[in-house]
Amino acid sequence: MNKQQIFTLSFLFLFISNFLIFIGFEMLLPILPAYLVSLNANPMQVGLVTTVFTIGAIIIRPFIGYYLIDHQRKNLAIGACISLLIITMLYPFLNNIWLFLLLRLVHGTAWGVSTTTNSTMAVDSIPKAKLGEGMGYFSISTTVGAIVAPSLGILIYHSFSFHTLIWSSALLCVLAVIVLPFVQSATPIQHEKQPFRFMEAIFEKDVWFQALLTIVTTLGFGAIITFLVLYGEQKGLNHIFLFFLINAIVSTLLRPFTGKWFDRNGPWSIIIVSATLGFLSLIVLSYTTNNGSLMIAAILFGAGYGTVMPCLQTWTVQKVSEAKSGAANATFLSSFDVGVGMSAFVLGILAEWMSLETIFRLVSLSFLLVVLLVYRDYKRNKNM
Repeated sequence: MNKQQIFTLSFLFLFISNFLIFIGFEMLLPILPAYLVSLNANPMQVGLVTTVFTIGAIIIRPFIGYYLIDHQRKNLAIGACISLLIITMLYPFLNNIWLFLLLRLVHGTAWGVSTTTNSTMAVDSIPKAKLGEGMGYFSISTTVGAIVAPSLGILIYHSFSFHTLIWSSALLCVLAVIVLPFVQSATPIQHEKQPFRFMEAIFEKDVWFQALLTIVTTLGFGAIITFLVLYGEQKGLNHIFLFFLINAIVSTLLRPFTGKWFDRNGPWSIIIVSATLGFLSLIVLSYTTNNGSLMIAAILFGAGYGTVMPCLQTWTVQKVSEAKSGAANATFLSSFDVGVGMSAFVLGILAEWMSLETIFRLVSLSFLLVVLLVYRDYKRNKNM
């Protein structure tokens, strides 16, 4: 077998399983708040749907990153996927709001275990010389799933029922569980483990800069998933799904090119260029009044945000030893959750005082901040 081959059967099975998990999870996101409202939840309780989930994922990831240093990954990945299946099937049976929110906390915990373990297994299976290209391909399973699934969930919910949506999500989890045993998990190299310290493990100190960039970058994504549908209604854009579709297509088609660019030239130039495109995408979106400019914004966002995120994940993993790849992945994923959660909360408050056009223009500055921070890091490394 070619040791420099990315697309092994094991990698493909892991990709498929991770894609199914993300579709099954993300299709619930826009619907669960509405379902909680049907249980007579107040606005604060509805807001907690995302908050408690994020808390569960962030709390568990440091423990999982530490555990993965010297433990097998595959059994944990299978167990986490089965947990996601069981949790998903419980939602229709909970009519008590606080029990519902407690289940969201548990769901976030299982999600944190699954995503951290799967990402670490992906790093294990990719040749180190092609890590940027390989992680770019693997991230398609997460980004495309996250982009397509919300629209799919809304379609199923409106066309059928909440129960049909739940069973559809559960079926995807079942398929993901079936696929996972075919993944070959590398045997962890034995290393001397440092004592576990939770506060230090929340963010792996060696990747604090990449974690900061991830949080800043996801502010733009948070604005899109929070306000784009509402923005489309305000502007009379009847084909807002085009943004999500084109975004997914563009980010997927560019992966072979951008991954190789990362491997040849390092993270700085590709992140600077793609973050600039992310800035332009939100500016164009803020002036959008027709489907033509909407598609231009989608192309720019797919090329921009869709490229920055896999580059940041690869850079995060490269900054640490192989033994710490699990901890680094945990830090990256937690940073993503923090950025999206913070964006939804802060922008939700600002939306009471300013237009959505202004919101998009304001958040576009986050991409410029990424450009400045990465350029400064490039100059610092060049002068070392």
